[in-house]
Amino acid sequence: MRYFFIVLTFGVGLHPFLAQDSLKYRKTLIHVGLSGGGVGSLIALQSLWYQPYQNKGFHWFNDAENWMQMDKLGHGFTAYAISKSIHDLHHWSSGKKRPWVGVSYAFAYLSALEVMDGFSAGWGFSWPDIAANTLGCGFYWIQEAFWQEQMIHPKFSFRRSPYAKYRPEVLGASISQQWLKDYNGQIYWWSIPIKHWVSLPKRWSFLCLSIGYGCDAKLVGDQNTWQGFTARRQVYLSLDVDCSNLFPKLPKLNKVVSALNYVKFPFPALEFSSDKTRFHWLGY
Repeated sequence: MRYFFIVLTFGVGLHPFLAQDSLKYRKTLIHVGLSGGGVGSLIALQSLWYQPYQNKGFHWFNDAENWMQMDKLGHGFTAYAISKSIHDLHHWSSGKKRPWVGVSYAFAYLSALEVMDGFSAGWGFSWPDIAANTLGCGFYWIQEAFWQEQMIHPKFSFRRSPYAKYRPEVLGASISQQWLKDYNGQIYWWSIPIKHWVSLPKRWSFLCLSIGYGCDAKLVGDQNTWQGFTARRQVYLSLDVDCSNLFPKLPKLNKVVSALNYVKFPFPALEFSSDKTRFHWLGY
């Protein structure tokens, strides 16, 4: 799922350099491309991802308590990112702000994936996943509807954890697998520009306060203890950068670097967890 919105974010970052007049029918072209890309990616996923798992009849799977809800944050983050990326493309192509366009694409695409899960022996249709997708889409739409801008930026960070080696078949054997599967290395952040609270010099208007959530020593989805490891939740407090406001005097460059606004920038961070409070020189 994340590969889909990464491609979209790069499209959003590059569009200021495309000649407006060269794409007379850019709105049609973009929506044809998005629809075709979405359907094509679903077909590819069916062949490459779901095919190895024996298909079975449609079935349900309640995974609300698994992985300390880290996978649900992943669903919400992906839904938000797809909603925003497609809306930005639609806005550029039509000149009109229609947040529901991105939300509709995101929810339809992720719901189709969930239905495919429902027919796979490896997973099942999960209403908690649908709820997380809905919240992610809604988080984007509500901000656009009430503020006409994104006041809170959901972000993602990853660092390799020491736990994947104990269960590589579940948490990933390589870094390319671990950043998707090892929730111990993932943190989901919500970054709020400080300029919304206090007056800052324009050159510092990119600074954000960021709150993160992660987990540690979580090796089994529905168990908090496993072979001497005890899982714990983590809450982080740190600073961050709003890339969409990094170069206020260069709006086109701002649009390009805003593609990085899904990634948390390294800053010192405080970690609050069940056993103690920790300080990290770099929180990401």
